[in-house]
Amino acid sequence: MKALILSDIHSNIYALEAIWAKENDSDLIFCAGDLVDYGPFPAQVIEWIRSHNTIVVQGNHDKRVAEFYRNGGLDQVDPNDTLWAHHNARRLDEDSIAYLEGLPLLHTFEMDGIAYTMSHQYDHAYGTIESIVQFDKYWRIVENENLLNMKDHRSIFGHTHRRCVHRLGEHELWLNPGSASYRRPDDPSKEAHYITIQDGIIHLKSLAYDRSKLFAAIVDEPLMQMERLVAFFFFGSGFEKLSGN
Repeated sequence: MKALILSDIHSNIYALEAIWAKENDSDLIFCAGDLVDYGPFPAQVIEWIRSHNTIVVQGNHDKRVAEFYRNGGLDQVDPNDTLWAHHNARRLDEDSIAYLEGLPLLHTFEMDGIAYTMSHQYDHAYGTIESIVQFDKYWRIVENENLLNMKDHRSIFGHTHRRCVHRLGEHELWLNPGSASYRRPDDPSKEAHYITIQDGIIHLKSLAYDRSKLFAAIVDEPLMQMERLVAFFFFGSGFEKLSGN
């Protein structure tokens, strides 16, 4: 059994397609949230995720874009005040918004005799589980006795955009596939980060892909200056100047 673990795709269809071109022998696909926001192709990402029967939990940006859609007034937002969330909400229809709203916050499952939980984030910020005590406390939310009674427990989170595996005990692991789209400012890599798990063995992976189409898609978008700056940095070479400055 091979599983592809994704997170924080952020409307980046080209990174998603590049990962799948390499990992299309995966039996299952999981995503720890944030399908949308901070990228130009929200509808395409949602369509891909749904057509590939991906198991997804809701991320904070999925909720944010849905709320922007529900609040209305998207056409009245000044270009200088336009956020990626405005941009994405304008490009989604009722069906896609309902899909984002209906995503669960937690998914639990068994694979290769190992019990898993998957959530987008551990707390309301960027916290991580630091001890076996915290890990065991977190697992109390799981109501499935079969999972609780398994020897090996693993929890998958996204949100931080930092690909990692934290060993908290002999049989307790925290997994984060990182972001398929964005790094944090202290990480210069612009590759797509993800994880595969095959027969219980975890593989931390990254993949270079062609970002030029992403840059072409965002270069003329009317967005708030900081929103453009972030996208220019990650989808371009990192040294482009903002137009009009």
